[in-house]
Parts: sequence; structure tokens; C-alpha cells
Amino acid sequence: MIEAPDSVTITVSNSHEEKEEKVLNKTDSESTIKNNNNEDEKSTLLSFKELMLVFLALLFAVFLSGLDQMIVATCLPKIVSEFNSLDQITWIGTAYLLTSTTSQPISGKISDIFGRKPTFLLAIGTFLIASTLCGASQNMIMLIVFRGLAGLGAGAIVNLLMIIMSDVTSQRDRGKYQGLVGGVWGLSTIVGPLAGGLFSDHLSWRWAFFINLPIGAVTVIIVILYLQLPKPNGSLIEKLKRIDYLGSILVFIGVVCLLLPTNWGGTTYPWNSPQIITLYIVSFIILSILIYVEVKVAAEPIIPAQLFKIRTAVANFIFNLLFGMAFYSMIFYTPLYFQVIKGVSATVSGLLILPLLLGLVLFSLVAGLLTSYTGRVREFIWLGSLISIIGSVLISIYFNTNSTTGQQIGFLLIIGCGFGFVAQTTLLSIQSCVEIEYLATATAMYNFSRVIGGIFGVAILGAVFNGILNEGLSTLYSQLPPGSFDITLAKNDALYLWNISDMQIRQNIMQIYVNALQSAYRVNVPILVCAFLSSLFLKHHVLQKTITK
Repeated sequence: MIEAPDSVTITVSNSHEEKEEKVLNKTDSESTIKNNNNEDEKSTLLSFKELMLVFLALLFAVFLSGLDQMIVATCLPKIVSEFNSLDQITWIGTAYLLTSTTSQPISGKISDIFGRKPTFLLAIGTFLIASTLCGASQNMIMLIVFRGLAGLGAGAIVNLLMIIMSDVTSQRDRGKYQGLVGGVWGLSTIVGPLAGGLFSDHLSWRWAFFINLPIGAVTVIIVILYLQLPKPNGSLIEKLKRIDYLGSILVFIGVVCLLLPTNWGGTTYPWNSPQIITLYIVSFIILSILIYVEVKVAAEPIIPAQLFKIRTAVANFIFNLLFGMAFYSMIFYTPLYFQVIKGVSATVSGLLILPLLLGLVLFSLVAGLLTSYTGRVREFIWLGSLISIIGSVLISIYFNTNSTTGQQIGFLLIIGCGFGFVAQTTLLSIQSCVEIEYLATATAMYNFSRVIGGIFGVAILGAVFNGILNEGLSTLYSQLPPGSFDITLAKNDALYLWNISDMQIRQNIMQIYVNALQSAYRVNVPILVCAFLSSLFLKHHVLQKTITK
């Protein structure tokens, strides 16, 4: 890496006639990417035809990723029935979650060493092979193992498609493309559950995995033929020597030890059980060692310490951690409201959250176009955060037994609009504040922080929900004659209340569920407020109209 001089002159293109020169001191960690006016500067590295085809491939990849996350859930009953292994059902999601999360911070640095194209092809190849094996599984153990392998590829795919997009488009144009990516991801979350239900009911659950093959094949062919990017220097041996093996192992072990107790707490084991406490302690020790290795030992760390010296980067990571907590917990618990309180099926509950997803898709596109037109980012993050807070407050107050369809649609649409404004603009914010050599790792940490936040958000809201629910049901049970209802089923089967013939008891239990859900929803309000406060520390960075090779 070439050391920068104490003072460098950076030329930023604001228009075709005007040039704005800024002299930045080396100590300013938030210097913009150098953009000298020379022959290496272009608005894109690809021709228009190549760019459109590569972008199409990236849209296929993001659709593939979103579809895979959503399609399996509706197939689980048929899978469990065929393999007769209900006790292992949670491991299908857990295995995928662990490997996809841990692969994200690692894949960014690997793409720096070996190149974007080979790393992306390896990721999507791994995912497609694993999907084939999932569809061909003969027992639950096989499915769980291959689902974990699919997660390794899927986590890297999400990272790399964002990194590749930053390689082939300028910062100023990127908002438009990222808005479309957000829209396609939203579409995949709508199609996924519906396709899973159709495959399960009319073909076989195995097609939920086989459907990935034709989509992935088209993506691979386009990438091989049309994605032409500069190749990193060095022989294969030299590149292998550059890998931070110790850091990668520590990331994997540390994140697994962090996610397992978070996923198990309050369900598989009590939060104060030795298993949960021990895993958290081990995670803390491993991640502490990781910090030391990345700062003091690794020659090319997978998580560069320099990123955490940049105020905007740190604020962005914190924001995405908090945003992930609110977003994923809202997606997780809103279908539960419709199924328990409104008594609809799982499929219908998935359709009823469409206003949230439509708001997300529409305003992700709007935000992308606005950032490309104005060259501004943080203002839309602020706006989206405030709208999300308003939507969260309304949902926490009015989602009860008496809420109307209009209220449900309107409030979900509001919070979806807020989520849409920040879903892609935060990526532009992080990419515009780091030097080009840290772009891939910064993008990887952006994705990683959001996913980790989602896992913790679902766990925290789950702890609040279960605590209020169990306390309320225990109190009600003590006030009624013995045997009035089965308290064990009421605590563990959310749909049990619809089997209770006594309408008064049913209404009482339903109100307890409402109280528990509203208490969980209220947790999102301070989380989103803190996210907004963290966004105030974002600095404005000029979105470049050109890119440098």
C-alpha cells in the first residue's frame, strides 16, 4: 500500500465545466477517494451493453438471495412431515443463519485478494451446488448440512453484488441502480412465500431449492461473458499468503458463539442458563482476541482498524445495527399479530404485510433516484429515520384487537416508506466516506452490522414478548377455576386461543397477546430514535460522477 503524503490535492468533478479542489491533511481519515483528472477516470468501466447485462445478472443474484431466504419457510411443514423430525426443524434456519452471517465479513477481503469475478463465481457456484444437494437430501441431517453450505455462498453473494456494483458505477449514478436492487429484493420477499406454498402443495418442497438452478445459471453465464474488471496482481501462491487465516477462523468461531445463544435464549434454553452464559463469555473472549489480531498481528486484516477511525463509517455501522434490529423484528412479529389477533392463515398473514414491503420497494427506488439527482445522501437517511419512528409509534399504539384494515395498511405503509428511504442510502454513505482500498471491507461490514442487528432485534423483542405473555397468562390462570384452559398450550401454541370455546377466556388471552405484542413493538421506538441520533454524526461526502480504475 502506498503511503499518502502529508498533504494531497484532490480534484472532485461537480460538473463538466467546474472543478473544486480541496486540500486534505493526511490526518483527516475521512478523505474522499482520490479522483484525479486523468485517462483512468471514466463514468463506468464497462460499455453500456456490458453494464446493463452485468446489472441484470446482479438483479438475478439479489432475487436469488431474497427468494432463498423466504421460500423455505412455507415448505417447512412438508419437510418435517416427510423426514419425521420436528425436533430438528430450527436447525434448518440456524445453520443457514450462522454460515451466511460469518461469510459476510470474510468475503469482502477475499474479493480484494483474488478479484471480484472469481470470488463471486465461487460464491454463486457454492450456493447452486448446495441448493442441488438440499433438494436431493434424503434425511434432515443432510438437509441441515447442505443448508449451512448454501449459507456460505448466499452471504458472500449479497456482499459481492454490492461491491461489484460499486466497481462498475460511479457514486453519483449508483443510487439509481441500488434503488432497483432494493426493489427486486422486496419483490423476491413477496414471491418467495407464495412460490414455496405452490411448490409444497402442487409439486414438491424440493423445488424450493431446485428453482435456484436456472436463475443462478443465467447469472453465472452473464458474469463469465461480460463482467470484465481489473485483476489483482500476484501469483496464486502470493495471494494465498495474503489471506488472514487466523482472523477468518476467529471471526467464524466468535460469531457462531455469539449467534447461537442469541438464537437459543428464551426458547431452547433460559437466558440465565449455563449454556447461554458460557457461550456469550466464550464469544467475548474470542472477539477480544480477534480485535488484537486485526490491529496488531494481521498484515491484511479482514476487518481493518482504519475503518473505525472514520466518524461516518462508525456512525453508519451503528445506524445499520440499530436499523437491522427494528426492520427484521418488524418483519418477524407482524405476521404473528395477524395470525393470532386477526385469526388468519400464515399465507394470508404474509400477504397482509405487503404494504410494508411495497413501501420499502417504492421508496427505495425513489431514494435512489433522488440521491443520483441531488448528490445528497444523509438528508434522506434522516427523513427515513423520522418516518420510521412515526410508523413504529403508530403500530405500537393502534395494532390491537380493534384496529381497522385501513389503519393496518396505512401504518405498515408509513414504516415501509421510512425503511425504504434508508435501505440503500446508508450503503452510499459508507462507500463515499472510505478510500477505494477499503471499499469492499466497508461494504462487508455494512451488511454484517445490519444482519447482526436483525438477529439481536428479534431476540430482544422475543424476550420482551415472551416475558409479558407468560406473566399475563400465569396471572389469568391463577384467577380462573382449574382447567379453564391449558396454560402450557397457551404459552407455546400461538393459535391455541382459537380452539377455546369460552369466548370470554378467548378474549382475555387475546388481550394478553396484544399487550405482549405492543410491548415488543414499543421497544423499536427507542431503537429507531437511537438510530436517528447516530445518523446525525454522518458527514456529507461528495458523490463522485466518475470512477477510478
